[in-house]
Amino acid sequence: MGVRGSVEWFAAFIVLVTAVTAASGAPYYVATDGKPDGDGSMERPWPSVEHALSKVGGGQTILVRPGIYRGPIQIASQYAGTRQRPTVIQSEVKWKAVVIGAEYHVISNGGDCDWVIIDGFEVMGGRYDGIKMSGDYNIVRNCWVHNNKAMGIAMHNRTGGIIENNLIEFNGSHIQFDHGVYADGDGLTVSGNIVRHNASYGLHLYPSIKNARVVHNLVYGQVRRRGIIVACPKGGGGNVVVNNTVVEDQPLTIWNGDGESVANNIFVGGESEVFSFGEGTGDIQVDYNLCMPRSSRQGPHGLGGDPRFVDAGKGVFWLRPDSPAIDKGSFEHAPATDFWGRPHSQGTMPDIGAFTFEPVLAADSVRAGWDHGWAYHRHGTQAGLADPWVLPAAK
Repeated sequence: MGVRGSVEWFAAFIVLVTAVTAASGAPYYVATDGKPDGDGSMERPWPSVEHALSKVGGGQTILVRPGIYRGPIQIASQYAGTRQRPTVIQSEVKWKAVVIGAEYHVISNGGDCDWVIIDGFEVMGGRYDGIKMSGDYNIVRNCWVHNNKAMGIAMHNRTGGIIENNLIEFNGSHIQFDHGVYADGDGLTVSGNIVRHNASYGLHLYPSIKNARVVHNLVYGQVRRRGIIVACPKGGGGNVVVNNTVVEDQPLTIWNGDGESVANNIFVGGESEVFSFGEGTGDIQVDYNLCMPRSSRQGPHGLGGDPRFVDAGKGVFWLRPDSPAIDKGSFEHAPATDFWGRPHSQGTMPDIGAFTFEPVLAADSVRAGWDHGWAYHRHGTQAGLADPWVLPAAK
């Protein structure tokens, strides 16, 4: 399957997941003031996710009302969903259901617990991983995962997992072993995430990843200054790394690569080579990337030089109007939609990097409510910073 085919497969899979989620029936409710003798309705919610699952089983949608909940949330294997009816655990309002603290993982599921969707939570304070998913076809999306002792999100599956549209920051206590995302398996999709200030790698796709799609992620500022590692099985993995923005001393590492595609990315490294291809790596397609410093491996259509971000020092990696990344990408490699889920404009070449250039994003007014222009939530609150996954309207 080529790059275009794999991206189209991903788009079709997302449509399928959305459809089956909508088909899961009327939701049940959990709230901080829920009671064990409730019925799971909005008026009479239950007190915990585990209690709700014990009442209705897997294959249902459970909405968690705003409030602070003590972790862990553990989803046992008997509550797995199916392709037609996944088990959906969702914050009713994005980031307003806050799950704090656990002796181990804050949110996790059992080893054979397939087709589980975790959506929209703030997750913090775990003594191990923030979210740890096992089994197949699990999805973690729209979550804010921060200040956990080990990984932000870990997903170890045989096939099919999706990690998308999450803010993953300030996780990990060990500079070698703790990462923003730690995942492996076949057919994994890692898309639209902002991954920053974790201990070691931003995206640690290891020990064996194949047929993965790594698309539209912003990765920067890890303590160890490592961006993405793609560890393939011997003989290669056919993985696709397209339209990401990575600002680290070592932006991209590939081991045992053969058949990988690396295109339309912005890689800003340290003083040495931005690519680290070793451990048996053979034939890799690398082109249409903007590299700083310029790389001898960036391909015939590759670019060098300053990407001209709006304000990288404050975590704002949108493109300025004078960015050399604008209209310099390849349609052959580009995903079907941009970071905000919009189809690419006809008649122009796609842009390089995680974010399509939008004039409104370069305006100072967009950042007027932020904390002195910084792209962060201050002191663990959501005040100031607008949702990065919602494109603001022009003023």
